Amino acid sequence: MKKYFGLVFVLGLILSITAACSSSESQPAITLDHIATKFQEAGLEIETPTGSIREEHGLANLGFKDVQRILVPDLGEGEGGYLFLFENETALEKLMDYYEEPGKSTLMPHSHAYAQDNVLLQMSDKMSQTEFDRYVEVIKEL
Repeated sequence: MKKYFGLVFVLGLILSITAACSSSESQPAITLDHIATKFQEAGLEIETPTGSIREEHGLANLGFKDVQRILVPDLGEGEGGYLFLFENETALEKLMDYYEEPGKSTLMPHSHAYAQDNVLLQMSDKMSQTEFDRYVEVIKEL
C-alpha cells in the first residue's frame, strides 16, 4: 500500500510540474525596437532609431543578428551609439572587446559599452557616465 501511495504521490508531483510549465507563458524575445521604446518610456533622449544598418556598419562580420543606430541630439549632430542583438555570447564578447580596447589607452577615445544577455549597448564618449548609466538601468530591467 505504501508503494502505491508513493507512486501516486510522485506521479501527482510530475503532473503538477508539467501543468505549471505548460501553463506559464514564455517571455517574448527581446527586440531592438522594444529596447528603444523602453528608453523613450524612461524619459531618455533618443531619436527614433534608424532601420537596420547591417550593410553600412563596418563590423558586420562580427556575428550580430541585428543592429540599430541610436541618435542622442544633446550629444551633437549624428552622435549617439548602437544597439546590437546577438545570437550567442561569443560573438557579443568579441564586439565588447572591440569597444573596450581603445579605452585602455590614454591616446584613444573611450566609448561606453554595456552587455547583458544577448544585447550590447554602445554609446559615444561624449555622453557622461551618469547619463550612460541611466540607459544601462533600462536594459537591466528587461
